[in-house]
Amino acid sequence: MFDVKHSQLQNLMNEKQLDGVFIHSYENRRYFTGFTGSNGVYYYDGHEDYLWTDQRYTLQATEQAAFCTVEVANGPMDQFYASKLPERLKGRVGFESTEMSVSQFEGFKKMIPHVEWVPLQSEFLTIRARKSKEELSVIKKSIQASDQAFKQLLKNIHIGMTELDVRNELEYLMLKGGHEGPAFGTIVAFGERAALPHAVPTTRKLKENEYVLIDFGINYEGYMSDMTRTIAVGEIDNESSKVFELTLKALESSIKAVRPGVTGSQLDAIARDIFEEAGLEKYSLRGLGHGVGLQIHESPRIVQNGTDIVEEGMVFTIEPGIYIPNQVGVRIEDIVYVTEEGCDVLTTTPRRIELAI
Repeated sequence: MFDVKHSQLQNLMNEKQLDGVFIHSYENRRYFTGFTGSNGVYYYDGHEDYLWTDQRYTLQATEQAAFCTVEVANGPMDQFYASKLPERLKGRVGFESTEMSVSQFEGFKKMIPHVEWVPLQSEFLTIRARKSKEELSVIKKSIQASDQAFKQLLKNIHIGMTELDVRNELEYLMLKGGHEGPAFGTIVAFGERAALPHAVPTTRKLKENEYVLIDFGINYEGYMSDMTRTIAVGEIDNESSKVFELTLKALESSIKAVRPGVTGSQLDAIARDIFEEAGLEKYSLRGLGHGVGLQIHESPRIVQNGTDIVEEGMVFTIEPGIYIPNQVGVRIEDIVYVTEEGCDVLTTTPRRIELAI
């Protein structure tokens, strides 16, 4: 697996005419080395792999990144880097310009003045956008774990629960399953509050005959899942039901169009046209989905006017929604995996859920 990742880095270095790649962000460091510690820097010069970290991770680093030369700081990291990096880094070195703070960059520049620092922006996200078989296997397990937690949650929902109660119960079920925890802040919104796309759970109590919107995911071995379901509790009024059916149509139509070569904006337009025809497009958001992997938002971006092109091996969400202020909000979200001729839907939880409670 790491041979493939070396090839990915080597191709990037050839393209950008680099003598080395300097990686310090958690997700990219984990992707290229397997090291899951919170502190460290990875450097690849085309021949040798170096991983620098602190004493807490001496054993962990050598086990997880066995192919790297691991060097451990016995004191302050700045002093350690000053003693190690100048002799290792040479020529044109690519760095994660979007992940490094100005103060960090200025510190490294001062520490290693002879290096020509070459800013890299979306290159690593582009590399990570196409998932390997190993990554896909872990993502599937993450989705299965979230589906299972959600299935258990549905048994426990009852009138009078607050949004916070539902959030806490769901996150407890995630943790009880032995996973690394939520992939992001769990969204739970009842009734009219579902019109807030990223609603923060409150003490608002569940009533009869309204929708419950739940958007959540699990961090499983570093890889994220992401799912939204809008649940009908009791009898839903006709206008709200129409919004649900419209959103479901947008989801299914967009998924049906997923294939290599289509652009994110073309997929977005399919859902948007459905909303436009119904006179509700102004209540939708500007994007239809996003890549999922080591981060909850990765490439590709499935957005209005976006330029990302869908490729085989990509994993991303399709999540159309309609949000009418103070009335109703509906979002339905699945994760898809792009195949040679179309896509596989990885989410298995039913899209239509009705609770008679």
